[in-house]
Amino acid sequence: MKAGKLIYLFIFIKKLFTYRPSYMNLTVDGNIHQLKKVWFIVIANQPYFGGGMKISPKSKLDDGMLDVIAVHDISIMKLLTVFITVLWGGHLNINNVDFFSGKMIQIKNFGSVKIQSDGEIVGMDEVAVEVLKEKICVMFRGRIS
Repeated sequence: MKAGKLIYLFIFIKKLFTYRPSYMNLTVDGNIHQLKKVWFIVIANQPYFGGGMKISPKSKLDDGMLDVIAVHDISIMKLLTVFITVLWGGHLNINNVDFFSGKMIQIKNFGSVKIQSDGEIVGMDEVAVEVLKEKICVMFRGRIS
């Protein structure tokens, strides 16, 4: 196992028992999805992160789309299964692991969640991401930590 994967495993286990899933609205190209007990939402334009973890297996760098993976309404035991299957991209076959694709993504959290971009905390509670021709413009709303 690569060091990047081990770091994600360590952080995952550390946060597993302290993180409290919350209610979020996910809007993809104007379509609103109300999600309960959200463990995490990832917006990606490539399949891999974290030393080779295949978080977004359907993503392509050059298709002009952003892909969203939302994990919600599952138990801690099922979350462990999701984490393991992310190693090869099998998590998209698990109930309540949802995949969306679009050009305009908005997420509004009704709790208090830190927003990360490439591992760095960049804001709190709300994010909007839009695909522009040959570039990505990211706008964060909410508290900056």
